[in-house]
Amino acid sequence: MKRHRLVVNILLAASMCALCGCPPPPKLIPTPIPMDHAIRIVNANTGKITGTLRASGSVDGRFTDSEGRSRSYHVNGVLFYLAPTHVRLDLKSFGDRQFLLGSNAKEFWYYNKADDRYHCGWHDQSDELAEELPIRPDQLVDALGLTPIPVHCARAEQSPSAAAETSLHGSAPRAHEPCVQRVVDEHQQILFLERDEEGRVTLEKEYWLDRYPPRLVRQVVFRDADGVVEMRSELDRYRPLGSGGPMLPHVMAADWPKSNASIRFRINKWSLHRQIGPESVQFATPRDCTTP
Repeated sequence: MKRHRLVVNILLAASMCALCGCPPPPKLIPTPIPMDHAIRIVNANTGKITGTLRASGSVDGRFTDSEGRSRSYHVNGVLFYLAPTHVRLDLKSFGDRQFLLGSNAKEFWYYNKADDRYHCGWHDQSDELAEELPIRPDQLVDALGLTPIPVHCARAEQSPSAAAETSLHGSAPRAHEPCVQRVVDEHQQILFLERDEEGRVTLEKEYWLDRYPPRLVRQVVFRDADGVVEMRSELDRYRPLGSGGPMLPHVMAADWPKSNASIRFRINKWSLHRQIGPESVQFATPRDCTTP
């Protein structure tokens, strides 16, 4: 009889929760780990990328045309990526190219069928062109979250060798400050600091690492000298490439708030191609490149 009453009481309590909406149990967030440890996890994953990655899937997005009108698109996308600076994103609709974005060791380029022009920039002289482009091809490398976190981030003090290293995009040496960590909600943010010619320290970009396994990059944020967001990407649905391969995101959503442009890439398949190198045609600067 007592057991019967207990069962009835449990059922009644469950029914009341279903009807009235009992609050869910608190979500347990893993304890943050030391920054050096978090960086090693990310870099160990990127270290498993032993060649050029190819991704294919569907892409949705929007951009602002030359007349100031916001346009949306839905196309098929093919992406090639070779660390640290080589990337190509080719977006087509029924075989007709709509957009092309790319980057190699020295240059980056952008093509939009709406104005039928190629625009090219150099990584060490990109500021002027960057203001003209709705989407920054040179930022796609970081937007993927698959580049190693620079070694100076894990150092309490920057060594002379780290100070002399060039940026990931081949630009002239810059004075990097040691990175710092900030723990917020479900993320550990690795903040990349930079010292300008006048000695001011600014926040250049942020890697938001997940506090849940596999503890990889969930967001990448670029900021300008005034702290305004230039680019934000979100990465989701990490899965391994083959047995023992790197964990790779299957959704990449990036947006450039200043130009009201965005890309959402749903990746159906990743594959590895060791025969595609930095000099391959996929990463060659287009012959039709022009500057605005």
